[in-house]
Amino acid sequence: MKTLRMLHLYLGCALAPLLIVFSLSGAWQVFRWQDTPKDGSYTPPRPLVVVSDFHIRQGLAKQRSVPLQWAVALASLGIIASSVLGVIMALQYAARKRSVWLCLAAGILVPIGLLLAG
Repeated sequence: MKTLRMLHLYLGCALAPLLIVFSLSGAWQVFRWQDTPKDGSYTPPRPLVVVSDFHIRQGLAKQRSVPLQWAVALASLGIIASSVLGVIMALQYAARKRSVWLCLAAGILVPIGLLLAG
């Protein structure tokens, strides 16, 4: 279990910056803050557009970067691995395993419920 904790720690630290950038840019993309409406009533700040482009196309200035695409794909696998390790550790170390299972269930069911409700 010590090896899993160390792997989780290093994966988390290495991937946290990319995860934060993608989470933040994904959050504002939900509201389309990076888009200019056709009526021109809003002009998004340039940093929002640039980071959104990086998020959507894995590149800058509407140009894809194949090495960056592969890095993002590998980072995605690392984030999945780190998340799975975190759940395994939570189930191993938690005094109240039922609470861990309830949180996992909520993490699955709440988004599904909100999707179906919307």
